[in-house]
Amino acid sequence: MKLENKVAIITGASKGIGKGIAIRYAQEGASVVLASRSKDLLAAIVDQIHRDGGKALALEVDVCNHESVEAMVAKSVEHFGRLDIMINNAGISMVQPSEELPPGDWKRALDTDLSGVFYGCQCAARRMIPQGGGCIINITSVYGIVAAPGRAAYCSSKAAANMLTKVLAVEWAKKHIRVNAIAPGYFRTELVQDLIDRGALPLGGIEKRTPLGRIGEIKELLGLAVYLASDEAAYMTGSIINMDGGWEAYGYL
Repeated sequence: MKLENKVAIITGASKGIGKGIAIRYAQEGASVVLASRSKDLLAAIVDQIHRDGGKALALEVDVCNHESVEAMVAKSVEHFGRLDIMINNAGISMVQPSEELPPGDWKRALDTDLSGVFYGCQCAARRMIPQGGGCIINITSVYGIVAAPGRAAYCSSKAAANMLTKVLAVEWAKKHIRVNAIAPGYFRTELVQDLIDRGALPLGGIEKRTPLGRIGEIKELLGLAVYLASDEAAYMTGSIINMDGGWEAYGYL
């Protein structure tokens, strides 16, 4: 098991990519803390991990609130004794014409998708530095690399989170903390599937635009998340890895 005896926090762990990472990390031997605003949604996932012989803890967190993030990290260390891996996955999507975007929605997107990432990184690092190091992985988006109409707040916050990843990687390298980011394209999360089912997301257009001809399945991202957190990636920091079926590379209509 690649993450045996490691302790990992995963925010936004109640569904989608966060849920997938938490379950896979537990299978790889890590003790996992599943954090979400909706703690009640975590109970079934924690029970599943326990039934499979893993160790898991559910915590409620509001990543927009620094004190809430601090408390999450403190409780995790109190319960499991240390913190080795921090996955900043919690985030929100936002699509609105820029001329109509209310200041409150702009702020909410940046508070969640940028400030929430920084709070997670900072609070985790404060625990990792005294213990000799750790690993941080930020889940950003291909829309932090390429632009899309109606996504001023989302693209801006994700692009900033990518740069934050690089800054912290070079700043904390001598403290033995590795910081990387995974920038996914379209994956079949609960949110994306619901949008497809309701006809709000043009699956055919996305598949046509994607060189591999389909959207991703969550299980296809998990190997990368394990690798980045493992000792096999000991020389990897400051990297933004987009997993998008070729979306970002494709420049043809």
